[in-house]
Amino acid sequence: MAIDIRLVGPERAEEFVQPILTAFGLSFSPERIARMRQLTEYDTRIAAFDGDAIVGTAGAYAVEMSTPGGGSVPTAGLTSVAVLPTHRRQGILTALMRRHFDEARAHGQAVAALWASEGPIYQRFGYGIASFAGEVSIERERTGFADPSPVPMRARLVDEATALEVFPRIWERARASVPGMLSRSPAWWSVRRLSDPEWARAGAGPLYRVLVEVDGEPQGYALYRIRQQWETNSPVGALVVSEAVGASPAGTRAVWRYLFDIDLMRKIEAAHLPIDHTLFMLLAEPRRLRFSAYDALWVRLVDVETALASRAYGARDSIVLEIEDRYCPWNEGRYRLDGGERRASRTNDAPDLRLSVDALGSAYLGGISFARLADAGRVEERAAGAVSRADALFRSARAPWCPEIF
Repeated sequence: MAIDIRLVGPERAEEFVQPILTAFGLSFSPERIARMRQLTEYDTRIAAFDGDAIVGTAGAYAVEMSTPGGGSVPTAGLTSVAVLPTHRRQGILTALMRRHFDEARAHGQAVAALWASEGPIYQRFGYGIASFAGEVSIERERTGFADPSPVPMRARLVDEATALEVFPRIWERARASVPGMLSRSPAWWSVRRLSDPEWARAGAGPLYRVLVEVDGEPQGYALYRIRQQWETNSPVGALVVSEAVGASPAGTRAVWRYLFDIDLMRKIEAAHLPIDHTLFMLLAEPRRLRFSAYDALWVRLVDVETALASRAYGARDSIVLEIEDRYCPWNEGRYRLDGGERRASRTNDAPDLRLSVDALGSAYLGGISFARLADAGRVEERAAGAVSRADALFRSARAPWCPEIF
């Protein structure tokens, strides 16, 4: 029987999640599935049908992603991609991805992004590694700052309603200066970040929401749990940080000082931290973080012209890029990028650089340099010095950061 690819609505959410649950060996309660339906961003659900049965899925969140220079770009956040093992190697994933790109383009989403379960799968479809992140585990006794001066602040634990009122404002201030961060609706905040369902605790305690003020102004927040343990009547537990965000350098310092100073903890653990985190400069012994890096956000340009016009550039130079794109053929061709005008337009001029769309996705947020891509054979320099010029154009003051798997 032929496989039919079509959109489905939230009313089929329980059927829709089955391929991804099967692929990862998971189970979701009806309550958790009902909560997912509340996410207003989750507006695209693509299903592969074998008769009346859903055998493959790909979903997308409609979000705005921050770009270098304080801009943002409409983005399709790809999620829930899976094909049942009974239907492997039948071209279903390729069909789902083609429909995903068509839907993103129709929605005016110039960029698609994801956290990849297996990188080679998505590189094949034009996604490139755009950022790295890391996890840390540091003993509390090793959390002294290089500058031992007291950090002036006021911290207070708040309930979900107060957090929903204040935390988004801090997030948006931080997002304006860091590429790769996503917009969040009130439903996203409530369902994915601030609520405290039992299944989310994973053996730890309840979720704590702390607001940090500096000079009387909200400047940072953190979400964390305590995984308490005792040995010979002594506490050896861990403070597990879900998210810690500062709206300013002072806010970042203050929120981490608060987390490091909580009593009865042996260590502090956190994941999905930016590769250039301020902690490397704050701590007297940054090696004690035991920072372990991994690939984080992968980016794919769906509309090259619009995407390139949706970020700022570090030079007033212009450069001609020749792009190869197998799955979005409308992107194929040459573009003259004018950094001063923040504009990309079609051209017949000779290219300065030739590259595939996945390589451009890696460079887009400024986290991966063209020099590194060229060293790996991923960029072809057609004009002398073009790689250096491209790096000057695409540089970003901050490494891309997306602190949440979606």
